[in-house]
Amino acid sequence: MSIRCTENDHPRRGRRHYPSGRGDGYIGTAKPSPFARPLRGFTLVELLVVIAIIGVLVALLLPAVQAAREAARRSQCTNNARQVGLACQNYHSAMGSLPPGYGMLPEDGYGKGVGGGTPYAEWSWAARIFSYMEQGTIAQQIDWNWNPGGTAIPPRGIKEVVSAKLPAFHCPSDNSTQTNWNDGKVCFAGAALTEGYGRISYAGNFGNCADTTPPGTAPATASALEAPRENTRYPRLDGVFSYNHGDKFSQITDGTTNTLLTAEIIPGGVCSIRGAFAYDEGPVFMQFRLPNDPTPDTVRWCDAEDKIPGSLAPCLDSLTQLNMVLHTARSMHPGIVVTGMCDGSTRNVSENIDLVAWRAMGTPRGEEVVSLP
Repeated sequence: MSIRCTENDHPRRGRRHYPSGRGDGYIGTAKPSPFARPLRGFTLVELLVVIAIIGVLVALLLPAVQAAREAARRSQCTNNARQVGLACQNYHSAMGSLPPGYGMLPEDGYGKGVGGGTPYAEWSWAARIFSYMEQGTIAQQIDWNWNPGGTAIPPRGIKEVVSAKLPAFHCPSDNSTQTNWNDGKVCFAGAALTEGYGRISYAGNFGNCADTTPPGTAPATASALEAPRENTRYPRLDGVFSYNHGDKFSQITDGTTNTLLTAEIIPGGVCSIRGAFAYDEGPVFMQFRLPNDPTPDTVRWCDAEDKIPGSLAPCLDSLTQLNMVLHTARSMHPGIVVTGMCDGSTRNVSENIDLVAWRAMGTPRGEEVVSLP
């Protein structure tokens, strides 16, 4: 017996046939399940809703990601401040005192911009710790008798020293440290080597500068970097650094744990000299104002961007004589500055600290009692 299939019943044409499952060889026609749901894509409204939800999630997560990144940068910044402090500790162990704030300078030629005496140089404390921060190759090229702020033709290799960009000197939260001062001589032509000075985020403690009026018979143009040391002319400050002098730990009678060694500064634009580590007026700060105070610093060279109200590194270049600088501790971290203490430790100091306590932290022998949280 043969079975004939019509065109509509042919398995390869038209409707599909399946075994009936009755065991009798019957071939039946498949029927759609009453529970099957038709397949369809997203509607435009649904797609927009999904995009909106993703946008909200990103908006919620982005601040957390940025906060995590800033926490990592602040941690690295703190570690760099600690390394600077340990380098100063090692310098003290080798030399018997902290490095001079800047110099050595002859007493008779100081502050007048003239070269006299032997030696006559303005190398800062920061340049003197190169050897203790695994920068021995750079340190070996320094001629300590050559004045980095002078007009004489520099010795061989000096430009590589003063223009060095050292990551250990930079707080990663502050991009201004990546631009050297007067890079490419964009600010002024200057002398033989007033170009491309590398900068540091950590300034040395040059004291309170508790009174900006020069004392006694000092002229109005008296330096703001002098300290009450033997043979100084017009003492103004009392920090652990000063010209031709770095404190011995035995002189810090308030205790090395309680006395500031360094604090952050924001160098600012390319034409602001703050932070230039090879220059006497660069890596210095005072406690005359609170951390992150918006009052402009007094500097010799100030970038146009830093003169704009609301600048993060405000300054005015109104000086008439060398070393009348007044730098305030500032940082890119919200609400704090990272400080280094003379014992090698670090502290995050709030910008809301009491001014009396802040100034007390700067004095090495003020006999104050300071308690910080």
